[in-house]
Amino acid sequence: MRRSHIVRIVAIVAIVAFAGIAVFLATRPVAQGATQVDSPLIGTMAPAFSAQTLSGTDVSLESLRGHVVALSFFASWCGPCRIEAPELATFQFDQRHRGTGVELYGVVFNDSDVAVRSFLHAYGLEYPVLTDPSGSIANDFGVTGPPVTVVLTPGGKVAAVLEGAVTSTQLSQVTEAAGRGPA
Repeated sequence: MRRSHIVRIVAIVAIVAFAGIAVFLATRPVAQGATQVDSPLIGTMAPAFSAQTLSGTDVSLESLRGHVVALSFFASWCGPCRIEAPELATFQFDQRHRGTGVELYGVVFNDSDVAVRSFLHAYGLEYPVLTDPSGSIANDFGVTGPPVTVVLTPGGKVAAVLEGAVTSTQLSQVTEAAGRGPA
């Protein structure tokens, strides 16, 4: 009898602990915004790259000079990228950015073109997306997993590196600062 009593107590404690953890996880606030990281690339010239968009257009770092550029490294299989996608859609269609010289580019991280096209369509994303089949662009920018957003100044220097799902407001603030800062 004594042994079955202990088993019941242990089972009740385990159920209460599990319920407590479930309540904690269900009620905690969702993290909002990416974390700006202290990358060694900040303030240096961005690594040179040349890539094709999904539509076949050639793009190089040199061709983007004169614009603030946000490179959004993402993948269709990435959960936080799905959280970030509506924020990027908001940013892309925000009238405040039209004609300001801010360019948003996606960079495919370890994903297939077919899956990426479906992802873009599902979220209404229309900005150009660079393919990176060898992973060299991600590697050069120190990206080990998505989502990561790298913001470049008009002169081609790295202004900010953001890890995690960026918000439209956060991206607006960082790109505006990159446009005001030293080239």
